[in-house]
Amino acid sequence: MNVLLVASLGIAIVLGLILGLRLHPLVALLVASLFLLAATPTQVYLDNALKDEQVVVERLSQGWVGLPTVVPDGEYAVWSRGDPAGTMPRIGLERLPLQRLATAGPMRGVSGNLVWYSARLPDGGQLAQEDVLVPVAALERAQAARWTSLGSRLTEGFGRTARKLGIPVTMAAIIGVCLLESGAATRIVTFIMALFGSRGTGPALTLSGFLLGIPVFFDNVFYLLLPLAKAAGRLQPRQYVTAVMAIVVGATMAHSLVPPTPGPLFVASAIGVELGIMMIGGLVVGGFAAGVGLLYGMWCSRWLQIRPPDSTFDPAPLTQRRIPLLVAPLPIAVPILLLSGSSILELVLAHTDQGQRFSALVLLAQVVGDPALVFLASALLALGLLRIYGYSANVGAAVARGLSDAGMIVLLTSAGGAFGYALQQLQLATAIANNFQAMATPWGLLLTAFLLTTLIRGAQGSATVAMMTSAAIVGPVVATTQLPFHPLYVALAIGCGSKPLSWMNDSGFWQVCTMSGMTTAQTLRSFTVALTLMGTVGFAITLLGAWLLPMVEPI
Repeated sequence: MNVLLVASLGIAIVLGLILGLRLHPLVALLVASLFLLAATPTQVYLDNALKDEQVVVERLSQGWVGLPTVVPDGEYAVWSRGDPAGTMPRIGLERLPLQRLATAGPMRGVSGNLVWYSARLPDGGQLAQEDVLVPVAALERAQAARWTSLGSRLTEGFGRTARKLGIPVTMAAIIGVCLLESGAATRIVTFIMALFGSRGTGPALTLSGFLLGIPVFFDNVFYLLLPLAKAAGRLQPRQYVTAVMAIVVGATMAHSLVPPTPGPLFVASAIGVELGIMMIGGLVVGGFAAGVGLLYGMWCSRWLQIRPPDSTFDPAPLTQRRIPLLVAPLPIAVPILLLSGSSILELVLAHTDQGQRFSALVLLAQVVGDPALVFLASALLALGLLRIYGYSANVGAAVARGLSDAGMIVLLTSAGGAFGYALQQLQLATAIANNFQAMATPWGLLLTAFLLTTLIRGAQGSATVAMMTSAAIVGPVVATTQLPFHPLYVALAIGCGSKPLSWMNDSGFWQVCTMSGMTTAQTLRSFTVALTLMGTVGFAITLLGAWLLPMVEPI
């Protein structure tokens, strides 16, 4: 079955079970994930299962085969992508003793750190350079596990997301409860409203989310700033949706357009754009797009009326002692400084020639840049503030509430991760990319970059994967094409293309849905539409910039 058809059926199952049968999203996502894993074509499944077993033939010399690594003796199969499974000829590889390399005639004068083998094809045929070999035993094991591994593969997809988000989400939930109960969140939002006015909460959170989204991943920014949105919702319930959307639109645009986040960093490298220019272009385009997203978020507050999830609880009196303004933001400021600082430090050290000299700093950056450790430390700090400035009797209840809130969030987000993993196993990015090999005109290249990234994003859920895949395809075309505009605009088109079609296969979708208190349908109408609108507006601004300010000499 065609992988695009399988993906379409999986998407239809999710939508039908959630929106049609009103089934809980957790169950619907797991059912759809299991279907996708079971319906994955055999050849695609085997290619995924054998990816760590594959060895590429790098060189041939008069019957000898040069491989980049030592492989065990035994029977091997010639593995070629696209060949029907089970029809590959078997060959035997016989290890050539290493001590004979110096005198072996066929290899004399051949350079390279390769391990040489003699290969005997049963039918007398010849191997070709870049042929891919796999052990027959591994192939047979993978074929035998086609159905028995369904459960373990489903668990793998679920567990990957849980390993990544489990501790940060749980600690962020505890931080949020502590900020609310200690009065810290209220103190911060009251200051923001006094500084910007009640109508300035949205713009202030958008700017905060955008700036934090440059060095910090979207999910971490959302965890950090959501307590402020909840506090704003407690003070002015009609501002809650606007505050949530403000965080979303700011952080998501920075995540896809401004280095040093991995997506735009890779795109800038692949397209050949200087980081400084990429940052300036990302700030301009992302800023305009985020502004449009904020306007849509403000409009959402007119038809979407929800209360913060914590509003059903009776908070403790604000504090026994009013928490100082400089102390209240610490549980938010500490992880921001550590996570962003470690990203910037790693980026700077990566471009120095004295890596050994700064090895201790590299190690420090890796430690303080681990979200699990950072959020754990921040949670302890938030609990300490609650004990000092709140009521010590509330500490245990705050932890219990945080754990209760985090439980469903982690489970549902992990189920979304399993669904995204199952879609990625279909190799959708490759299937879609194969239809975009022919790039038409230079101006058509911008549209191709945008649409290709959008399709891959919608198909498999990850904005970063979509950007990297699209950049790897478009990059070589940019290098060989005389463009009437700066390559920056191609990179920005890819970044904008990673925003539309963010839906149920995106873990960020479920984070916003579960942590904000929205239903699935409400998240589709707010979060998904906002990102699609921002991506489209950003691409329009990119086209306008390429026309009005090409930054190259006229052709």
